[in-house]
Amino acid sequence: MTHRTSIGRLILAALSGLALSACTAQHSEIPKSICGTQVHQNLTEPLLRGTGKVSEWHTAGWGERETNWCIVRVGKEESLRMKFAWHSDTMDPMKSASSNKNVTGLQDPIQMQLADNAALGDDGAIATTRCRTKPNNHFTLALKLNHRVGVPHLRRDIEKFMRAYMPATMKAVGCTHP
Repeated sequence: MTHRTSIGRLILAALSGLALSACTAQHSEIPKSICGTQVHQNLTEPLLRGTGKVSEWHTAGWGERETNWCIVRVGKEESLRMKFAWHSDTMDPMKSASSNKNVTGLQDPIQMQLADNAALGDDGAIATTRCRTKPNNHFTLALKLNHRVGVPHLRRDIEKFMRAYMPATMKAVGCTHP
């Protein structure tokens, strides 16, 4: 092996190490709750992309309106958004998951067994259930990831998260199934 080849391999190894550390850099701390609901940090971490501090933004009147939004950022980048909606009639998550819906449209949605009805995609999920509430008797939760092109599909991670998050959120907001 020549001196030039061994130097080239050393440089390649050093650059590979730098690229690996840049790809695995994570956020400063995974929160114990997301948008007001406690969920295990291992379920949340795969959904949060980017580096930096994790923060949340909520719509005005959080928890007091029929529709509420929560946006989770990592550093300055939006990582995911959630829509919490109370309504008086049933809704079909698969219709809302259609790719032509710009707010809740999902990549390659399929029906999922969760709550009364749910849709799961590579970039989010929508679940709805009947609840005993004041004027409205249905609750819908929509999760949409905001990842750039080239981020791997996260369908399995989203499903694990939603299976824990939806019932915990229902409990947190006082939604009891009739």
